[in-house]
Formats: sequence, structure tokens, C-alpha cells
Amino acid sequence: MRLSEERVAILARRITDNLLDEELIDLEIDEDGFKSLVENLILRDLKIEGEIDEEATAFLLKTKPNLEEGSTAWCVELERKKEELSVVRGYVSY
Repeated sequence: MRLSEERVAILARRITDNLLDEELIDLEIDEDGFKSLVENLILRDLKIEGEIDEEATAFLLKTKPNLEEGSTAWCVELERKKEELSVVRGYVSY
């Protein structure tokens, strides 16, 4: 995962604080519950992203054994496969 759980918790707190400070949401649950929901969404998203990355890497290792890992060609093919897998899963990558 690209971010530690501690960093995700900090990020979730900042997001919830900003949404509440700007009065962009009207909570029907307590703030800690809302923060927990945001944190879980971020963690779930990062998990999906990690799975896609692992699957794309495994695919390239199996189907393109002549590509040198880390080379420009490898990176291009990896990004292409990650995008393809993202579309199949309905995941919007950034």
C-alpha cells in the first residue's frame, strides 16, 4: 500500500475537518463515525489499486519476460495493463 494506515487516518481527519468546516455536509452520524467511513473508503481504494498493480506486474512477468523490469518499455506496458485492469473493474485510476 502506498500510504501507511497512520497517514490514511491523518488524511481522513483532514478531509472530514475540511468538509465540516466549510459546511459542505450535514452529518446524521457522529464525526468519529464519519471519519471512520472516510478512512475505510481510502483504505479500500488503496487496496484495489495495489491489487491492480500486482496483477499487472504478474501479467507482464508472465507474458513479456524479455522486458527489463523498470525500463521505459516496462513502465509503458505496466501503465497500459493497469489502465486495462482498472477499466475492467470499473475503477477510476489517477
